[in-house]
Amino acid sequence: MMTYREFIEKAAPGRAILDRYLDPSSRMWAKFDPEIGYTLRNAWIRDGVDGAYTLSRYAEDGPRRQGNFADQPCRINTYGNSFTQCHQVSDGETWQEILAAHFCEPIRNYGIGGHGVYQAYRRLLRNEATDDGAPYVIFNLWGDDHQRSITPWRWFSFAHAWDQATTAFMFHGNPWAYARLDPDSGELIEIPTAFGTPESLYQLCDPAFTYETFKDDFVIRIQAVLRDDVEVDPAPLRAVAESIGLGRLKWDTPEAAAGGAWTLYNEYAWKVSVKIMDKVKAWADGQGKQLLILLSYPEASIREICEGKSRDAEDYLDWHPRALREHIAGLGLPCLDILPKHVEEFKTFRLSPKEYVGRYYIGHYNPRGNHFFAYAIKDALVDWLDPKPPAYRGDEEPLIRFRGYLPG
Repeated sequence: MMTYREFIEKAAPGRAILDRYLDPSSRMWAKFDPEIGYTLRNAWIRDGVDGAYTLSRYAEDGPRRQGNFADQPCRINTYGNSFTQCHQVSDGETWQEILAAHFCEPIRNYGIGGHGVYQAYRRLLRNEATDDGAPYVIFNLWGDDHQRSITPWRWFSFAHAWDQATTAFMFHGNPWAYARLDPDSGELIEIPTAFGTPESLYQLCDPAFTYETFKDDFVIRIQAVLRDDVEVDPAPLRAVAESIGLGRLKWDTPEAAAGGAWTLYNEYAWKVSVKIMDKVKAWADGQGKQLLILLSYPEASIREICEGKSRDAEDYLDWHPRALREHIAGLGLPCLDILPKHVEEFKTFRLSPKEYVGRYYIGHYNPRGNHFFAYAIKDALVDWLDPKPPAYRGDEEPLIRFRGYLPG
């Protein structure tokens, strides 16, 4: 068993890892960003379908490399985590590129693997204030993105599981801007990172410093309570739970504490996402932007529903619960939930639920999964866009004239 102190101190990265991470010439998956923790670098990784390598490349200002109509004016930007970035497929296999090819107009991909709802929101605000802003913005929420919004240093989520060889290439999740709730008013508190320079990250190599910095953070304590190999007092979590109306939770046994910590983690994160949705909506209205919300899911979530489990069942983890979905609808935001789309298609196959999701997932969507996703949201996007994509405008005045593409 580890003590709580050991749990925190063992997460301290070695200086060699940070040396490589901060070296602009090294082959690393991510690169430091002073606000949102990190953005992405060009990468060649053996993580694709059938054991293939995947190539992902990024323009200097951050979006994933475009292949279809990159030289044409762009009116659609997409934001989110790795299911927006489309990790584990090569550049031309993303759902954005599939739709761009079909629509005959470009779609930019600003997804970043590992980001939460809040970090994606911050990236959205920053990018949309530049010349690369677009009138149509797609914001994709996935799985535990909500939890990521509230953690000050996501490294704790996997630091104890990754071996050094993996860490050497895939180090990311360094401290970033995150969000919490005011315990008195319930309003959103936006917290900048305390490690906003590359040099400041080296402080985290000191286990004692890391412990003193994070020992009182309730999310880090939750992550320790959820492990069965850490001895940690869950009592400080009681006050946080009471602040969001979860005073009923029990903490008197390890099993009760783990259950209470998991409930607190999710409920708190979902409440933060509700507040972020309010801010995204206010921003879009203030900027005159058209905003569309996508809800996507991990493989297990799709499989369980295809197996016949009710979305409202107590033992089903709905990553985008009814209260959140209803709040988004109440804001008047168009929202497309991919879960029912998967269930609808599953019913047309003679496959088991496990075989069905195996067609599309390799952790993230494989190329076939991105193709499904693109066409599952296609009709909603065609209806949302005004004017419609060039491919759906017939003989009308073209949105894009395609100089050099067509004769005349």
